[in-house]
Amino acid sequence: MGRSPTATIRSQETCLSGITTLFEAEREMPGIFIAPAVEVWERFVFLATPIGLQLRILALEVHMKRLTTANVIAIALLLLASITAGAESRLTSNAQRALQWLQCTQQQPNGQIGSGGNPIARSSEVAFGLAAAGQDASAMKTGAESLADYLKTAVSTDVGTNGELLLARASQPHAGPTAVVIAQLQAAKGTNGEYGADIFSDALAILGLRAAKQAVGPDAVTFLKDHQQADGGWSFAGDQYTDSNTTALVIQALLSDGVPSDDEAITHGFAYLQSVFGQGGFADTPGAAPDGNSDELAIQAIVAANQQTNQSWRSKLDQALTHLAGLQLGSGADAGAISNPYSKLFATTLAPAAFLLRPLTISGLAENAVPLLACSTTTTATPAPQPTPVTSSAPRLAQTGTSPEIRLSVAGLAVLLLGAVILMRSRRRARRR
Repeated sequence: MGRSPTATIRSQETCLSGITTLFEAEREMPGIFIAPAVEVWERFVFLATPIGLQLRILALEVHMKRLTTANVIAIALLLLASITAGAESRLTSNAQRALQWLQCTQQQPNGQIGSGGNPIARSSEVAFGLAAAGQDASAMKTGAESLADYLKTAVSTDVGTNGELLLARASQPHAGPTAVVIAQLQAAKGTNGEYGADIFSDALAILGLRAAKQAVGPDAVTFLKDHQQADGGWSFAGDQYTDSNTTALVIQALLSDGVPSDDEAITHGFAYLQSVFGQGGFADTPGAAPDGNSDELAIQAIVAANQQTNQSWRSKLDQALTHLAGLQLGSGADAGAISNPYSKLFATTLAPAAFLLRPLTISGLAENAVPLLACSTTTTATPAPQPTPVTSSAPRLAQTGTSPEIRLSVAGLAVLLLGAVILMRSRRRARRR
C-alpha cells in the first residue's frame, strides 16, 4: 500500500494484516499515519469500522505477547545468571578454605609451606594456587616472612623442584627472579631432549620453562611422546607402570608447548584417564579408588585441553570436582584440608588451583581476586561446600550432572526455549492474518 489518499480500505487491510505493530506499519510504509487534513476524517472513520477495530486489537494482542515473551526471556536469563554465580561461589569457597588451612596450619615462620619433605615444591604449588585466586604470594604470611619472601631465596638442584619453582615465579610478581632457574633447567637438558631423571620431573621442567615463555625444542616433545605406553598413559619412571598423575601432567606439558588437543598422543592420554575414572573421581591406576591428587591433576588436564566442551568429559569434570570437595574436611583442626591417608599437605597444595579451574598451562595472576580467609583462633564445625563446575575464564563450564543447581539451570533453559517458541508462534500467526 502506498501513501495515496485514494487507497482502498481493502488494500489497507491486506497490508496491515501482515504487520504486527503500528510502529512497524509506519516503519515499513513511512507516512502512512501522517495525512493531510482531508484524510484525517477518512482514517478516523476507517479505524472506527469493524475492520479497523480488529486491526487495532490485533496489534495490541501481538504487542502484549511480545511483552510477555520478553519478560519470560528476562526471567530465564536472570535465573541462569544466579545459578552460575552460585556455582562460582561454591568453587571459590572450596579454594578459599584450602588456602586458609595451608596458611593457618602449614605455613612456617620463614614463610615456607610445610615443615618436612620438599618445602620448595609444596610452597611453589601453593603460590600457583594463590595466582589462580589473583593473590600475590606476599599476602600469605603468618609471621614476619611471607610466602613470596621464602620463594625469593629458595634454591634447588632438583629438576622437578626447579620446574615447580619456575612455575611459581612466572606466576607471582614478587616470588623472585626467573633467570637463574631458567638457566639451571636449560643446562640440565640432555641430548635426547630429556630434562629430568624421570618423566614427572621432565614434564614439570617443560611446564616451568613454558610458563616463563622459554622454548623447549621439538626434541623435548618427541622424548615425551616416545615414552607413552601402549595403554595411552605415562609412567613416573618411564617404564610400563603407568599412572594418572604422571599422565595428566605430561598432557599439560605437551599442550603448553603447542601440541594440539586432538594430537594422537593427547587423545590416547585421555583414553588412559578415562580408564582410571570410577566411583565419581579419578584414581591413580585402573581399578583403584579415586583420590584427591589424581582428581586435581586430571581436572587441570581436562581444562587445559578444553575437553569440558565434550559432554562426556564435562560430566567427569563435574563429578571429579564434587568428589574432591567431598574429600575436603569440614570441621576440626584440619578443616579445609583434603583428606588423604598419607599426607593432607600433599593432597591440598594443588587443590585451590583445581577448584578454580586453573591448569598448569596458564601463568600470571588471575584478574579477579579471591579474598583470603583470616586465620581463626577457634575451630568451628562447618560443612564442606559441594561445588558445581562453571565455564570460565580461564575457560567457563557448562552445568552438568544432577545437582540442584544444574536441575535449575535446565529449567531456566526450558523457560528460555518456551519464550522463543511463543515469539515464533506469534510471528507466524501475525503473518497468517
